[in-house]
Amino acid sequence: MAPIQRTASQANAGIGRKVHRKRVTRREPSDSWNLLNHQGMNPNADDIFMQNEAENHSPTVEEPPDVEEAVGPLREMAERVGKEVETFAQTLDEFFEDLPTATSRFDAAHELVSQFKGIAERAVDELKGRHERDLREELKKEWSEQARISAVSSAPQPAASSRSLSSLSAWKAKQVQDLRQWQQEADIWDLFRMMLELHPFESGAQDQQTDQEQTLDRLGPPHRYTSEADLWQRFIAEDRLGKERYQIKEWLERTAIHQNSDLQGIVEELEKKAGRGKGLWSSGWLETRERIKGEKRKRSWPNAADSPLPQIRRSDNQELLTTTLDPDAAQRQQRTLEKPDAYFERAIWVACWEMLRRGSSWQDVCEWCEERKEGWRAVCMGMVMDSTEPAASTAAWRRMCRLASQSDGATEYEAAVYGLLGGDLKAVRDVCRSVDDHFYAHYNSALLQQFEGYVLKTCPGKAPPQQWRRNDVDDSLQDPKRAEEAIKDLIQRLRKGSTTSNESAKPMKIIQSYLLADEVGSMIHTVGACIAETASLHGLEDMIFLRDREAPQDGVILPETEVALDPRALRIATHMSIVHRILSPEYLAGLDGDELHEDENVLVAYIQALRAAGKRDLIIIYASKLRREQYIFVLGQMLQDITDSNERTRILSLMQKADLDVVSILNEQLKWVVSHSLGGEYVRQPLRILEDTEETKLHPGQRIDVEFLPNEILPEDEAVVRCLQWFQQLQGEWKITFDALALALRRCLVTGRFSCARYIVQNFPYEAVSMRKSYPTIGRSINLMEHTTSTPYDEEEAMSWDLMRRQSRTYYEMTQLVHAVEKLYDWRLEENKYLNKSPRPTNVPNSLKKAKGLVTEALDPIIKGILQSPVDEDEGADLAHIRVTLIPEIIIAYNTVLHAAGNLITRDCLLESMELSVAIANGKESNGLEECFVEAGRMRELVKSFALTSKVMLILKAEGKVWKPRKDRRGQDLGMWEIAGSGVRAGGDE
Repeated sequence: MAPIQRTASQANAGIGRKVHRKRVTRREPSDSWNLLNHQGMNPNADDIFMQNEAENHSPTVEEPPDVEEAVGPLREMAERVGKEVETFAQTLDEFFEDLPTATSRFDAAHELVSQFKGIAERAVDELKGRHERDLREELKKEWSEQARISAVSSAPQPAASSRSLSSLSAWKAKQVQDLRQWQQEADIWDLFRMMLELHPFESGAQDQQTDQEQTLDRLGPPHRYTSEADLWQRFIAEDRLGKERYQIKEWLERTAIHQNSDLQGIVEELEKKAGRGKGLWSSGWLETRERIKGEKRKRSWPNAADSPLPQIRRSDNQELLTTTLDPDAAQRQQRTLEKPDAYFERAIWVACWEMLRRGSSWQDVCEWCEERKEGWRAVCMGMVMDSTEPAASTAAWRRMCRLASQSDGATEYEAAVYGLLGGDLKAVRDVCRSVDDHFYAHYNSALLQQFEGYVLKTCPGKAPPQQWRRNDVDDSLQDPKRAEEAIKDLIQRLRKGSTTSNESAKPMKIIQSYLLADEVGSMIHTVGACIAETASLHGLEDMIFLRDREAPQDGVILPETEVALDPRALRIATHMSIVHRILSPEYLAGLDGDELHEDENVLVAYIQALRAAGKRDLIIIYASKLRREQYIFVLGQMLQDITDSNERTRILSLMQKADLDVVSILNEQLKWVVSHSLGGEYVRQPLRILEDTEETKLHPGQRIDVEFLPNEILPEDEAVVRCLQWFQQLQGEWKITFDALALALRRCLVTGRFSCARYIVQNFPYEAVSMRKSYPTIGRSINLMEHTTSTPYDEEEAMSWDLMRRQSRTYYEMTQLVHAVEKLYDWRLEENKYLNKSPRPTNVPNSLKKAKGLVTEALDPIIKGILQSPVDEDEGADLAHIRVTLIPEIIIAYNTVLHAAGNLITRDCLLESMELSVAIANGKESNGLEECFVEAGRMRELVKSFALTSKVMLILKAEGKVWKPRKDRRGQDLGMWEIAGSGVRAGGDE
């Protein structure tokens, strides 16, 4: 197809109304997008996305409801997406695999379209073998209801053998409907293939030019003795517009055979309406002949031509009956026939029209007429249809046919037959019942007029005499641009016509109209613009480019919207768009920002439909045809649907095979999930660990709240973990993986989503991730932060280790923070369990001692200093907030543990509290803890906590209990912290 040089806005002005455009930014998703409620949704549709996790390192994550919400509005379309999408996708995939080695892109694209047509034809053959009879009955019934031809009488007709579609079973009716749709699709692909041939690219155009030159050389130059048959062949070979009209006319004839009732079914319907059975076609004007014979037996019959005609009245009214039986008697005498004969005359012309409409050859028409003793009709048509007749006589006969079509006495179908033969558009238009009939009348008339103009130009001696030439010959018929405008005007009239508007708005007819106008690019863009305004195609995770919905087309919905809502039509438009992009790369270069987004909406909408149908493997094929920034965004949304580890591996392999930017896709998914699941402003106090208490001996005015740690896992938490699992599937990508983990975890901590933070750390412990990711990176599986046995082989590897440590340090230290909080929580549970026992045991249980030891171990890295090495400003801001809001709370909570443990376990814990204060005071440069308390405004609270702990130490001294320092404190100067010089046991054994 010839590349379209104008913009999409200009191109669309030809067929559809110009699309209102307003540059807008992509809107954030909102629940208001789900504007249409669809009925008939599959109750088992939820199972589409529910799969089990199979890999050890990737824990099971159930499907959150938001994914189902995202594709919910598309569910109705998804249920109608058939298995054929897999065949089309496979064919397209194989095409792109072979395209780099193809000698001609045009030939390869042409073959691809032929394969698409073959898929549809195979589906037709499969269904036709089982349902051909039902289809014939439906088409016959449909023709009978649509044809403007009444029965002979109003008496009840014999029971019809045809059955309407509604009388069939639901399953069989659907099969018949599928058969019709597949046949219509096969015809559409045939038309697309033909338009590619008529408007070829590159080598295709060169080959066509060579074939044309060879044909013209074979025919030789025209001369006065050249037959019209040779002139016709030369005309078709030389005139591209004439060739296009001729091939489209032939295509319309083929589609009539495929999509309408056959001649046999039409004849059966006519016989049924006539009420005379098969005698209708063998008796001629039977009733009129019998009346004339009866009158001849009763009276003398005049012979002279100028004698007065006998006055014979019709049986059913007072109209005068014709007195002779020659074919033109009724018109010549301006009289009528008996009602059954009048019906016969009308029916025979209907049959002739239907034969010509289906492109029947003159031999077939002649044979059909001879069988019914109506050979004279075949003779009338044969002078025009027989290509062996001399050109002059054929041209003259066409002139006679035009005159006959304009006769006042001709019935509408008789006039249509002669009009079709002579090129009289008005006479043919009067009997057109369908959109295709109107197209056929247009192309037939334009073709015959153009041929007459060609004959007049190239061989004037073969043209009709001047006085016989039609007065309405339009020179614009020779101009391709004017011809294009003419077909667009016809399409607009059909869309507005009272009898054709409904059919013109059907999806397949819309596609057909754009193909006939050679405006595939305009069709794709217009459909994409309609998709932007079609709420039923939008989900919570909106991948569609949205336009301003407040002023869509002045409130009028364009017919092209039906293409977007019909799965079959959307699939066809999508694949046509891909072929068009292959052959017209400059078309995309002519589109600006918004128009380019709208053009890609067709592909994106089809991807949405595949997504809703659960056919995720196929999505990659189509996403790879989008621009880089678009496929990154689209696939970033779609990956959330996948929960199974094996499927993730398969999808990653497909994306890599398609040469997609996998890392950017995963980062886009992470960005989207984080913004929607962990979005929001900083929380002033992300986690409240402490609660006030009146008990100052066991606790320093505060204690850990036994219910402070949230345990509920929300669907949003599962979405975050599911997103991070994709990074684990990547081979290597150390930095990318830990950057993703750090981003998700720090957003959890700054927004107060601690349950999600715990969920991330549980599913992706640093050690497991490091062991898995280090091998592809440095060839060894090690925990880089805690390795004790392995050492770098050389200086270069040591530098790599240092770099990897820096890249993963933020995530590692945040996991330490989460572990510290969890150990504080575990201590509080054990402490509460011990204190609430009645009577309280005299010996402190080992579980409580162990819990205290784990708390100290977990708090050690925090006291030494963490989260002080951000990699960029965003991370620095998040880490600063975490340090200010969480670390003071954790340190004070730790002091309450030491305070309680000093009373319950050993007095050494009180000394640890004092040492903690020293670490805070003296670690300004190393751990930055003092700065955290100052910025948080909690230094007074910390000092009070330490003061209460000191007070408890004084109380214990006053009680005079003996205390022996632990062996591990030997050599240490306790200084001011020694209270009595000797120790006593506090609450149990030393």
